[in-house]
Amino acid sequence: MHDDNLWRIEEQFWSADADFYEKHLCAQALMVLPAPVGVLDRAATLEAIASGSRWVHANFEKRQLLRPTDAVALLVYSVVASRHEGAAYRALCSSTYVRQGDAWLLALHHQTPP
Repeated sequence: MHDDNLWRIEEQFWSADADFYEKHLCAQALMVLPAPVGVLDRAATLEAIASGSRWVHANFEKRQLLRPTDAVALLVYSVVASRHEGAAYRALCSSTYVRQGDAWLLALHHQTPP
């Protein structure tokens, strides 16, 4: 898969619905989010996405991609995101993808406020 496709998948995680998450999260996926959310496993992530509002805009900056092996890719970036309601959200993010067959699946996503 071309690196641009990994970034497209990452961008969709910010706005997509639970069906997208179901298809693109690995079985052991974890989300590490700022308090009060904390660490969510795959089931808790799917529940949160199904019941919460989604981002309408997410702008990635300072993108970096690291490929330590052919089956692992790490994306690192800063984001400014917004929903219909509320102020802009800013965070430093990293996502780890693992390749399973022909698909890249999200194994770990981490957000830290700057």
